[in-house]
Amino acid sequence: MLEFNAENLEELEIEAAARAHEVSVEVTKGVIKALDNNVDKVVIGVLATLDLDLSVDKEGYLEALETNLVRCEESEEFELCKESIKWIKKLKE
Repeated sequence: MLEFNAENLEELEIEAAARAHEVSVEVTKGVIKALDNNVDKVVIGVLATLDLDLSVDKEGYLEALETNLVRCEESEEFELCKESIKWIKKLKE
């Protein structure tokens, strides 16, 4: 799970952008784990300073996988990409 250090939402946006590849990999891992375990919601990160959780609901799993695939490839997480593509295909059926 990711931990963010931002003090407000504007700083969170900047921090998330700076850590974009790390965030994408964690989102993808989290969504795949949720799908493997039939979980309806996955928490990806926390922002303790604002008592905020960053999560993905089941309805957003497909979009999350599709959106983060390129950064996972750029991060050379090839096995993760294979799993992601497998789930993308299943979710589109």
